[in-house]
Amino acid sequence: MKKLSLSVVTLLMCFASTFAQEKPKSEPYNAWEVGVNVGVANFAGEYNMYKDARFNHFNHWKSDMNLGFGVLVKKNFSHAFALEAGWNYSNLTGSWKFDNRPMPDFKTQVNELDLNTVWNLNNLFSKNKFDRKVYWYAKIGLGVANVKQKVGATPQTGDYWKFPTIPLGTGVSFRVSEKMKLNIGTQWSWVNTDRLDGRRTDMTSGNIKEGNTEADIFGTKLYTHVGISYSFGNKKKPEPVVEIPRAEPVPEPVPEVKPVVVPEPVPVVEPVKPAVVGNVYNIAFGLNFGFDKFNLDSHSSSELDRLVKDLIDNPTVDVEIKAHTDSRGAASYNMTLSEKRGKAVSDYLVSKGVNSSRIKVQAFGETQLTNKCADGVPCTKAEHAANRRAVATIVIWKSK
Repeated sequence: MKKLSLSVVTLLMCFASTFAQEKPKSEPYNAWEVGVNVGVANFAGEYNMYKDARFNHFNHWKSDMNLGFGVLVKKNFSHAFALEAGWNYSNLTGSWKFDNRPMPDFKTQVNELDLNTVWNLNNLFSKNKFDRKVYWYAKIGLGVANVKQKVGATPQTGDYWKFPTIPLGTGVSFRVSEKMKLNIGTQWSWVNTDRLDGRRTDMTSGNIKEGNTEADIFGTKLYTHVGISYSFGNKKKPEPVVEIPRAEPVPEPVPEVKPVVVPEPVPVVEPVKPAVVGNVYNIAFGLNFGFDKFNLDSHSSSELDRLVKDLIDNPTVDVEIKAHTDSRGAASYNMTLSEKRGKAVSDYLVSKGVNSSRIKVQAFGETQLTNKCADGVPCTKAEHAANRRAVATIVIWKSK
């Protein structure tokens, strides 16, 4: 149980970093993935699905931690959804702890085959679909298990294949390279059998009521594991090379001598300077940048949409974006963070139809604070928030 608790704590610590700042990819994530894993498995008890049963969950065993391993093949259909076929193997062992009855220790071998839907929770609940370095996932599916009793209180006879098996899982994935990922997770497998603990459930016991059958009993196995997986990307096929036949040389025509006509001078019309030149858009109050954040939120739409309208209505003007941070954190890190904030505004303008050549982004980090809140100066959250800003100014105009 201590090992299981440690694995759960580790997963929760990893969850804190799953919203790390990432660079979005424009192309959809669509690739095959294969992997292996190793971990520990234990018998987690039995669940009585009969609604009128006296007890729905019971476990009379002191379960041991046993080595397990598995493989998987996964097809990623998008940044949020994948389909996974998996197999895992483990032995379940334990000793009786309920009363003084001479109940022998059990040992059960379980081979499990599953087909799971896998969900990237960070992308599922975020409007920005990133190919993230770290993300939290969950999976649910349907499978079948081969249960082979090696040692038990009640000898097993008949078919060893048990259907359905319902796997439920969660975990964290870390991308260690472009193709390789490290996966840490845990999976509960609900197997439609009462034989995982090597003992047939007594249908006359106090936990069973009239009308209940063995089909209502699900044994559960907990498998906590770590593994690696490799992705096979879709390579673009090279475009075919088409050879253009050489044209026969054509003799140049003799130019006809024409009288030279001197055109009349065209009067120069000075372009009218658009009225929006010099407009300043204080996006900081709309963006509401949080501490160590650069993603846009709903409060930024009003000021940004006004800027988009002015740029589209005046195609001869450009815009300059200046992004800033507060003084907390290292100066080099804040400079990088302000670059990401400026890029977030730029990406929004481009997504609304503004050509990227008309946008100039400058990052200043913590070098241009609006108040006294420099390093070492105590300030309130509101004073620090005033420095987390992005300002857009229409500064350049040109005639066509």
